[in-house]
Amino acid sequence: MKHQIQYGCQTYPWKMNISAYAGEVPHIIQKTAQAGFGGLEAEICMLGDYFQKPEEVKALLEENHIVLAALVLHQPWEQPQETDEEKKQSDEAIEFLTHFPFAKLMVSHHAGQTPRGEGEALLTRRKHLLSCMNAVACRAAERGIVTCYHPNSAKNSLFRTAEDYKVLFELMDQTRIGWVPDVGHIVNGGMDALALLKEGRSRICHVHFKDRAADGTWAVMGKGDIDYPAIVRYLEESGYGGWIMVEDESPKAEQDSDGVVLWDGTYMKQFMEGGN
Repeated sequence: MKHQIQYGCQTYPWKMNISAYAGEVPHIIQKTAQAGFGGLEAEICMLGDYFQKPEEVKALLEENHIVLAALVLHQPWEQPQETDEEKKQSDEAIEFLTHFPFAKLMVSHHAGQTPRGEGEALLTRRKHLLSCMNAVACRAAERGIVTCYHPNSAKNSLFRTAEDYKVLFELMDQTRIGWVPDVGHIVNGGMDALALLKEGRSRICHVHFKDRAADGTWAVMGKGDIDYPAIVRYLEESGYGGWIMVEDESPKAEQDSDGVVLWDGTYMKQFMEGGN
């Protein structure tokens, strides 16, 4: 039986112009729908005051015939246990998601300027991160919410190379956390995306797409070197029926967030309409 993959848009293209678009939830939802996507994945910082108004967000989504696919929770998670501040925001995110059946909690960690370290120090940081995220995942599961983790390829990321992912998969096996492969970040980390997807297929519960040029720069969908038709074919053939979210980080998105989302929607129509 062929599962139907669902396609959506992440708020990151608008985050690249955060001063103009933070809190502009009606606009973001309308553009997501106009681009032909069926769902939206929102970062808390882009919701603004709407983070405290889930029923208003729900009404806006329904009006535009799209759904909330996931909410993104960024936290430092540097200690063995969550700090009071981290726990408070995590619990607010869980409470928000109780208004959206089937939406996932996507946890994410950006080390920023903090060097990732090496050896035992790096392993300790990784264990702290997974321990804190798992505590969040357990509380979310009590409310019927699935939690998944999105690694990235930033310089100081704790999980960015093939060796890093081996450690990640071992640590994740002891948690209630699923995996969000971001194809662009995987390629940026020097890996074969399709091979890694096959290796970690049983852990996948959400997927991110972003395109990347041969010189390492982010590109709008279809303008990079990643073979997305092959990746979609594999996901379909392997029975994946969850969300694929387009998270465009190309320089063009900073110049024209709306235009890039509309372009990405046009590119993704080949998959949405089953033409891959």
